[in-house]
Amino acid sequence: MIKRTVLAIFISSSSLVGCITTPTISAQQRPPHWGKVIDQPDNFYQISEHVFRSEQPNAELIPQLKTHNIDAVINLRSRNADLTVLPSTDFQLIHIPINTWAMNRDDLLQVMQHIQQSKALNQKVLIHCYHGSDRTGASVAMYRIIFENWPTEDALNEMKYGGYGFHPVWVHIEKIFSPENIKWIRQQLSNPS
Repeated sequence: MIKRTVLAIFISSSSLVGCITTPTISAQQRPPHWGKVIDQPDNFYQISEHVFRSEQPNAELIPQLKTHNIDAVINLRSRNADLTVLPSTDFQLIHIPINTWAMNRDDLLQVMQHIQQSKALNQKVLIHCYHGSDRTGASVAMYRIIFENWPTEDALNEMKYGGYGFHPVWVHIEKIFSPENIKWIRQQLSNPS
């Protein structure tokens, strides 16, 4: 009986841990070069002139995507709801299925390669996952490091404390940002062969 009770408490508390997000820096302390909110309920932010982030887009978000001239949408979810939500006549739909618990440098390389291609075509890109928090956050952090030359610590601080809903349970994500992995991604982008 005690074993079952302890097990039940453990299971219920471990599911709550996944819902905990890192604290958000107050608006007064938030660095001005972090993402600029466009639509808070959709976790929709402009990261740079050409890169945006959000949660899973819905039909109501389409007018805003068009207003911001977004050309390509990178979906990091395992499921590809974009096919039923977003018209492929209006957006280039890119699907890179990533499991949050198994995210690695190869996943982030694929995202960076698509951003690199979009930049070469002067296209604006939206990156999203389900909540726009963890997979999207890691992708944006790597974008900041690779394309904007941010220090790793600054990119990770924005990822965790920028108000995007990062879940600290994914401790392995931060480990992807080792100097070796960042160097490897840069090498792959500069010499794709």
